[in-house]
Amino acid sequence: MELPETIINILRRNGLDIDYIIDVLTVNLNIDPPSAAKAHAELALTMFNEGLGFVSKGDVVQSSEKLYKAVKEAIKALAIDRCLDEAREALSKGRWTISLLDKAARRLGDTAWRAWDTAYFLHVNGFHEVRIDIGDVRARLPIIQELINEVKKSLSAT
Repeated sequence: MELPETIINILRRNGLDIDYIIDVLTVNLNIDPPSAAKAHAELALTMFNEGLGFVSKGDVVQSSEKLYKAVKEAIKALAIDRCLDEAREALSKGRWTISLLDKAARRLGDTAWRAWDTAYFLHVNGFHEVRIDIGDVRARLPIIQELINEVKKSLSAT
């Protein structure tokens, strides 16, 4: 099942993405934490694979953004799975903020913290500012891959 293009365009116009739908549905349908964590993990893996595709094409902008989104979703998945306070706060607010993601990444440990720092660098310098080249993106892949591997292991997401 895919989202209608109209909904995708509305999300984009409002600066939102598919993760917003997962957050809304989690709250409105009272989705259990394991299912919510798995949904975010699946999205993280999808974004990571899309990011790798853009890296192979040499597309700095799109690879940077997809890899950023992969890390963002991975942090959400792990935070929910581990019942962090940040995940509960995001649920009560109905959305994740940069501050909550940052705090969750720190609490999740070195792998998540390094991946988050790397992803945020790509988001700013590769997507928004386009100040880096594809070699800079490739050099950061192992750090992000480590977090993706942790998500796969922790949540058995394939």
